[in-house]
Amino acid sequence: MQPNHLIQPMAGVVNRPDMEDFPIGSIVKTPSGRIGTVVKHRGAQSRFDLFQRIIIEFDDPMGDSVALQPYLLTIIQKPSVAATTAATTATTT
Repeated sequence: MQPNHLIQPMAGVVNRPDMEDFPIGSIVKTPSGRIGTVVKHRGAQSRFDLFQRIIIEFDDPMGDSVALQPYLLTIIQKPSVAATTAATTATTT
């Protein structure tokens, strides 16, 4: 009879969301409770700033945006496949 092994998390591994968990066009909630749309992913900006950031644009007031780290966001709705394809086509042409 084989022993019953439980799956335990590995030491040093942190289960945090990454930029790939928030595709462009996703609707997200910020820590302050504001709802916005992911418009851009931004990687490490310099060797002193190693954090990934997601740029979120808010509907009200128009043009207001913020850059936050992924672990601070909660995803509300992922974009549909048709919207993602249209956004990709628009940026490549």
